[in-house]
Amino acid sequence: MAEPVVRLALIGCGRQMQQNLLPFLQRIRGHRVVACVDPDLSMAAELQALTGAPVLADSVDGLDAGTVDAALLAVPPEPSYRLTRHLVEAGVDCFVEKPAGPSTPALQDLDQVVRLAGRHVQVGFNFRYTETLQRLHELSAGARKTPCSVTIDFYSRHPSAPQWGVDTTLEAWIRHNGVHALDLARWFTPSPVVQVIAHAILDGTDRFQVNLVLRHHDGSLTTLRMGNHVKRFIVGVAVQGMDGSRYSAPSLERVTLELSDGVPFGQELHSTRNLDHGWGRSGFGPELEAFVTACRARAAGRPANGSAAAQDVPSVADALAASVLCDRTMDELYAIGGNGAGVLADPLRVG
Repeated sequence: MAEPVVRLALIGCGRQMQQNLLPFLQRIRGHRVVACVDPDLSMAAELQALTGAPVLADSVDGLDAGTVDAALLAVPPEPSYRLTRHLVEAGVDCFVEKPAGPSTPALQDLDQVVRLAGRHVQVGFNFRYTETLQRLHELSAGARKTPCSVTIDFYSRHPSAPQWGVDTTLEAWIRHNGVHALDLARWFTPSPVVQVIAHAILDGTDRFQVNLVLRHHDGSLTTLRMGNHVKRFIVGVAVQGMDGSRYSAPSLERVTLELSDGVPFGQELHSTRNLDHGWGRSGFGPELEAFVTACRARAAGRPANGSAAAQDVPSVADALAASVLCDRTMDELYAIGGNGAGVLADPLRVG
């Protein structure tokens, strides 16, 4: 028996939905867009024309929850939290763009609501789904079974000004972009964080470089080098194990084994295809495919969390844990005017 087609509502029809989510969604089978929702009806109408959705609305109040199985939300953090909460309570599964809420308390509330409702809610931490970082995660699994050292480079030009109710560019960047790097830190080293050391270099023009060191309960160390002082987008991850190996993904295009038993090796283990149209490099396609697959499983009467597509997916609990790390980072940076090296009074459990 064929699995049911998921009836999807697109909520928030702006740039993120138009440029990053919809093009990949249209390459995925097993769903049908039934509604386009945006306060700006002209933007919703643009997506309606592309998807053939029968319903056009300026708010979720115009949706009949009985005709919608799942929703994709790409809106700012405050409405994102409220809308996701509303939809989950109405029995709708949700894919929600990070950070999924404006604050840690909001995410704590949302996490509780999701748990009580038993819905499938996935948060858009797309870098977990990039082909290269997936392969690095798999290849370094053995090295990461014991305490290891992980280094993450994450640079993006934007945001380069305060946004979404956050007063400073530094905090806006960390909470709305650097949070990706913090999620990657937890994904590669899930052991609880017991210490955060933070240092920021600011040039007075809303450009900055941030270095974070996260000490984990199992003895692992994660170093994050981040900032908006660059001209292009850069992501890279390296894992060095106690077995003398070092796996490196200097970009989202390849993985190399730089050290084997402590000896220079230099073998290329993975490279992306040149003509994948961004599927393997952006992560948007695989993460949306995982969401649709999980929703189809639920609609077919199988628990979404029991499907292969729903294993290890970023959840509201992960968004909450990353938000807690954002809080600790900002506490450390503000503690002594941009540098922090305080030991946390209690081990910070983010797992």
